Amino acid sequence: MTRTLVFAAFLCMVMAFGCLQTKHEIEVKPMVITVNVNVKVDEALKEKFNKTDEVSKEISDKEAEEALKKYLESQGN
Repeated sequence: MTRTLVFAAFLCMVMAFGCLQTKHEIEVKPMVITVNVNVKVDEALKEKFNKTDEVSKEISDKEAEEALKKYLESQGN
């Protein structure tokens, strides 16, 4: 008899918990992102640095050629 009562109480609890419902509402709001990009400044900086890079490359190439000539002359003697 006690087993039947325990089983009935357990069954009632399981059924009660099975009937419980919970709702979770999540609200998704759009985000507004403002990005200000100054394209003219970016282009001007790119042009300036490209010119600087070209000048430094020319100097490096000239120095490398001179160093190679000096090295080859010293190896030939």
